[in-house]
Amino acid sequence: MKHGTSSRFTRLFEIAGQKKRLLTLSAIFAAASSLLALVPYLFIYLIMERLLSTSLGIRDYEALRVLSCAALGGVILRYLLFFASTMFSHVAAFNILYGLRAAVVNHLGTLHMGYFTESRSGGIKKILSEDVEEIEQFIAHHIPDLVSGVSLPVVTIAYLFTVDWRMALIALLPLPVALFFQYIALGTSDRDQLMQQYHDAHEAMNGTIVEYVRGMPVVKVFNQTVDSFSRLKQFVYAYRDFVNQWTERVAPPWALFTVITASSLFFILPFGVWFYLAGSLSLPKLLLFLMLGSGYMIPLLKVAMMGGNLARILEGVSRIDAILSQPGISESSATRMPSGCTIEFDDVGFGYGHSKVLHHTSFRMEEGSVTALVGPSGAGKSTIAQLLLRMWDVDSGQIRIGGVDIRKIPHRTLMDHVGFVFQDVFIFSDTVYENIRMGKEEASHDEVMKAAEAAQCLDFIRALPDGIHTVIGEGGAVHLSGGERQRISLARILLKDAPIVVLDEATAYADAENEAKIQTAFARIMKDKTVIVIAHRLSTITDADTILVIDKGQVAESGSHERLIQTPGLYRSMWKAHTEARDWTFALTGDTPC
Repeated sequence: MKHGTSSRFTRLFEIAGQKKRLLTLSAIFAAASSLLALVPYLFIYLIMERLLSTSLGIRDYEALRVLSCAALGGVILRYLLFFASTMFSHVAAFNILYGLRAAVVNHLGTLHMGYFTESRSGGIKKILSEDVEEIEQFIAHHIPDLVSGVSLPVVTIAYLFTVDWRMALIALLPLPVALFFQYIALGTSDRDQLMQQYHDAHEAMNGTIVEYVRGMPVVKVFNQTVDSFSRLKQFVYAYRDFVNQWTERVAPPWALFTVITASSLFFILPFGVWFYLAGSLSLPKLLLFLMLGSGYMIPLLKVAMMGGNLARILEGVSRIDAILSQPGISESSATRMPSGCTIEFDDVGFGYGHSKVLHHTSFRMEEGSVTALVGPSGAGKSTIAQLLLRMWDVDSGQIRIGGVDIRKIPHRTLMDHVGFVFQDVFIFSDTVYENIRMGKEEASHDEVMKAAEAAQCLDFIRALPDGIHTVIGEGGAVHLSGGERQRISLARILLKDAPIVVLDEATAYADAENEAKIQTAFARIMKDKTVIVIAHRLSTITDADTILVIDKGQVAESGSHERLIQTPGLYRSMWKAHTEARDWTFALTGDTPC
């Protein structure tokens, strides 16, 4: 969702307005601090007047001492106010950023899985880390800098007009020229489009970097280099070329703007000396204009720097809102609670975009039964399981649990009813204890330990350096095998104790020893539950109450193992291939190369 610049400004100030009181205090202190920057120069001016207009006596020395102490006090007070302004703005910024990140992450948790397959993980990472962080620049730095960057030049020029209007006008001469070159550098008509292209290039580069890092094992095994990963090379070079072209375009007018903002002295000095020699300008006033008239434009550099930063921040705000505006999983206004745990797919149709996966799929799973889904890869087995969790919503038909359409069941209730063991187990960078406790956050220590024991986890947990409190995952010092990770996921499900359990190829990465332990854990999980098992190893589901053979998005066959192997069809062919593969052995003949 894209907005115009004005609406994005409004949105940015709406975000900042969450801590309006803190930011108001920060702005007041920033303005006071910037104005106090004038104090030392004003007192220097007064001191010079006294030194050049009177002969010094005891009383004059005392006055100079008072003026010097007042100047020092002004400097100290200025920096105290600057510290207070910065503190208030940063406290506001960090609180706002925390709330914004939490809002985005919480909203991501409500979206259909289809959103994540269509969006680059690198792009989402950039939005959560970099785009949100850019807002900190605006709140913590740009708001105080804008206040001081505007108030100091305005007050300075106003004061200089009271001292000498001629010299004040001369000091103002470079300002319109500087603003003109600033507009050329930053105020181009296609700035919004350029910012969009910048963010697109950055997200594309981030996405390919994440993909490259995740694929590092394959890169290493095949002895490839970064140059061979053409997509990464392409997007990195595209980002570099875009930034270089933009820099070449902006650099000349920006350089002129920078030079002119520091050039007031070239106007003030000759005219000031001329007026001084003509007797129409005193030496203290000349010195005052040399100090203030040549320095009042420096804060404008900070304001000008905000121009480029602000355009980038506004585009980031637009992308943050694009996530927040994504429709989440809809909750029916007439919610109902399921009565029991029977599962029914009634004429279900579903596809990923234009690719249809399920076609008029219908079947029923009785409460307390074990149903296995088998079939060729890509037939729709995992899709059926994921639709049950509303990772997507069906295109047509209904899915019912306990006689209630799952779209009318409150989402939290649905999640409480269904436990899912994925084929690819994700372990968070946290302790074993916290990874298991994800299944039930309010669980006691004893409940967690019992779940770990039931999932056959205690043998490897005892061998860990800190036992169940050992940090594991990508950020941990200890890494677990695939089978051990799988058993942790089973412990989560045991702790959750959901009445419906979905096992999606849960033994895919387990060795023989781990598979035996996982099967033991399965027996505990499946007791008195409605269970769906997705399996390629047909020998693991021969005892299932019902086997559904899924082919091309439809239920091709159904029945028990004994009945299906007696009936000509896809299952019997799969069983024959499975038994032949199980009896196959690897034999070497002839010479074996090293």
